[in-house]
Amino acid sequence: MPSTIRYQLDNGLTVLLEENHATPVVAFQAWVGVGSADEPEELAGIAHVFEHMLFKGTARRGVGQIAQEVEGAGGDINAWTAFDQTVFHVVMASRYFDTGLDIIADALQHSSFDPEELSRELKVVLEEVKQGEDTPSRIASQAMFAAAYGKHPYRRPVIGTSKTVSTFRRDKLVDFFRRYYVPSNITLVVVGDFDAAKARKKIAAAWGEASAAPAPRAPRRVEPRQKAPRVTVVTGDVREAHLAVAFHVPPLRDDDTAPLDLAAIILGQGDSSRLQVEVKRNRQLVTEAWAYSYSPRDPGLLVAGATLPPERTDEALDALLGETFRIATAEVTPEELDKAKAIIESDAVYQKETVQGTARKLGFYETVAGSLGWEAEYGRAIRDVSPARLRAAVARYVQPDNATIALLLPKAVVADAGGKAKIEARLLERLDVAWRRARANEQPVAPSDGQVFREVLPSGARVLVMRDPSIPLVAMRAVWVGGLRAEDERVNGVTNLLASLVTRGTKTKSGDEIAHEVESLAGSIGGFSGRNSFGLRAEVLSRHASHGLGLLADCILHPAFSEGEVEKERRVVLEELRAQEDNVSSVAFRLFLQALYPKHPYRLDQLGTPESVAGLSRRKLADYYKRNFPVSQMTLAIVGDVDPQKVIAEARALFAEAGAPGKEVARPASPPGFPTEPVQAWKHAQKQQAHIVLGFPGTTVADRDRFPLEVLSTILSGQGGRLFVELRDKRGLAYRVSAFSLEGVDPGYFAVYMATSPENLAVAEQGIRDELHKLIDHVVGTDELERAKRYLVGAHDISLQRRSALAATLAFHESYGLGWDEYRRYGAGILAVTAADVQRVARQYLDDKKAVLAVVTPDQPSPALAKERAATETKAAARAEALRKEQHEALLATKKHGGKRHHKRRR
Repeated sequence: MPSTIRYQLDNGLTVLLEENHATPVVAFQAWVGVGSADEPEELAGIAHVFEHMLFKGTARRGVGQIAQEVEGAGGDINAWTAFDQTVFHVVMASRYFDTGLDIIADALQHSSFDPEELSRELKVVLEEVKQGEDTPSRIASQAMFAAAYGKHPYRRPVIGTSKTVSTFRRDKLVDFFRRYYVPSNITLVVVGDFDAAKARKKIAAAWGEASAAPAPRAPRRVEPRQKAPRVTVVTGDVREAHLAVAFHVPPLRDDDTAPLDLAAIILGQGDSSRLQVEVKRNRQLVTEAWAYSYSPRDPGLLVAGATLPPERTDEALDALLGETFRIATAEVTPEELDKAKAIIESDAVYQKETVQGTARKLGFYETVAGSLGWEAEYGRAIRDVSPARLRAAVARYVQPDNATIALLLPKAVVADAGGKAKIEARLLERLDVAWRRARANEQPVAPSDGQVFREVLPSGARVLVMRDPSIPLVAMRAVWVGGLRAEDERVNGVTNLLASLVTRGTKTKSGDEIAHEVESLAGSIGGFSGRNSFGLRAEVLSRHASHGLGLLADCILHPAFSEGEVEKERRVVLEELRAQEDNVSSVAFRLFLQALYPKHPYRLDQLGTPESVAGLSRRKLADYYKRNFPVSQMTLAIVGDVDPQKVIAEARALFAEAGAPGKEVARPASPPGFPTEPVQAWKHAQKQQAHIVLGFPGTTVADRDRFPLEVLSTILSGQGGRLFVELRDKRGLAYRVSAFSLEGVDPGYFAVYMATSPENLAVAEQGIRDELHKLIDHVVGTDELERAKRYLVGAHDISLQRRSALAATLAFHESYGLGWDEYRRYGAGILAVTAADVQRVARQYLDDKKAVLAVVTPDQPSPALAKERAATETKAAARAEALRKEQHEALLATKKHGGKRHHKRRR
């Protein structure tokens, strides 16, 4: 088997080389990490324009000359654009290797964007848009994506719209080119008949002068978890109906990708697939049928579709849903599964038959999957899938609440049916009937260890149950989104007080009776609250699981909030508030949060204030609980030695009295209101040490940047981390120093904390800043990066050993809209982080202009310390000015050489 050589030039260009001397042919592919999902709304389609323009001329090649040179060498040039990347490729006889390399390097570095040629090509793109608007399959596909994705840019057509494309001008293309077409955002793949050692020298000559520049990552809106089925009906001048049913599925680097790919093949790929055999040939309801699993960089879709006579719409939908739901409710046969595995294996082999096919595989593995080793990982995952594993994976996503139905019909048919609204209502009814029919015929599942059962109760509550019989324990977590994030100054501390009261008495039991009862079960029960959530927890021996669940439900449904208990807990909180000042690190962090979040609730103390806590009467507490924590918005996770179906049935009965779900409590995302310039906050305290918190605005629990930020914080923290080694071991400035990224439902923060002697304050602060600047200025080494990633993945696995931790993880992730299985994607997310990712987030988040410094010191700054701080600030200002000049000079060089600028990854 040929081996692949991977390396990077000093300017960041990633190169993949694979020799293949079977035929005298060579393929060059440039994978650029920017696609349509990275575009702002007003520039939708601009990434696709480069597909048309990059081979149209450069600073030294006129319009049409590139095509002539390639064709003269017996070759071919082309390009394609997707949501996550843009790819340019050249394939030709290997004796023209130098010509091919020169052309692709010239085009990607020095394209001229001739104004006249651009004007003509934009007209071509507009014709392409119009062609799509006349193509029924394209209309139906775009309608499906637009309905399935309400926020994420995958909802937009890759090529843009007539409205956006018609606004494009040369200056917009040049700016986009300079931002994204930089070496650090390009992967060059070369496969074929050549000598790798010679090729390396030639590539260095062709690309080596390109300036290094970071590529910006355009933030993408996160698609919220779908909570109800969606239907869209569109009309067109068509004779045939086009039907598609889509379900949201995870991104490529997920454990469920392999079984979902196999499920799609069994369902609708090949003449012997279920849709082809049953729906098309046997019942003759459709003219064509298919299925596919689309797993891009961000969460994708599992789709089943068909074309059909319009009058067969209802029957065809029933059949399509029936076959799709059947894979979720009954195991496929071993023969079907083996056939699907063989198809995937053969596809991989056939694609390697050509050098351009191999190049495409390598480019995909590197840029989308994040590793050349992913091919082997995926192959192992495919081989390991069993019928039970496939069914479990499909059942996680093929649910009616996760379904989107898109239907294209002739205009006359819609008019005759009474309009789109009536058709959409009818389709929703058929979806419900198909699901109930599938559940009625569901094949019993023997609960397997680690499998999670998800059920939405009639009350609207979501129940997650994982069976783990390894030890006789059961952990339960009931969670609501809320917490500090939903408070204001008037009710500050309300969720903390409710958390302490919710298990201290119900309508039929006193707090002491509950405590005695749960201890007799060898268990525990209590409430909890945080920045983003509120909830209850319980742990019992598994033989008492039913009793424990009943007790937990009683506390959730019938909390008493008696006057006596309220007063007792209020006194406890007031004492805790008084004692807080004794914990200087806590004082420093409160000072930091107040400066970082001048308006957002995250600035508030979770305990509240003496005034706000004093104002929380029993009636206010009861009203707040009833209004903010209805059963309809609860997520209940249960992990342990239980029968999942039995537990779900018990939960359904226990929470039946809650009735149907009411109106959802509005919890709009609050803008964080971060400071727009550096902020410092100082406080005096008679203690022995000075405490420093230096932090920056961070990200959210849903943002993929949380992975490289965690890696970055690990590189800084721990006994082998840079802060510990440099500031403690080498310089003896501190006993405690740490860094961490804390995400929230709303943007959190990245911070470094240190306690040091007051006389070392300025030196310690500058030491912290110096270590952060090193991460901005220099790429981390491979060993340091891999060590941090291995530590995080190992620590994550260690942290989930307890059933209570796993139950909490399932409940929190489901409540926050990430899906209960988000924890299973953590390892892949961390392992996919590259050194370039770490440097990118360091540059993006650790910006001195956004820094917030909070200091609690024993003394007011002395004149000497003030002088030292002034010198430190002068040094930082000088560094910022030097960096600005460096960026300006890089920009001038960029313009001189025809355009470059920044970075991004895509599929």
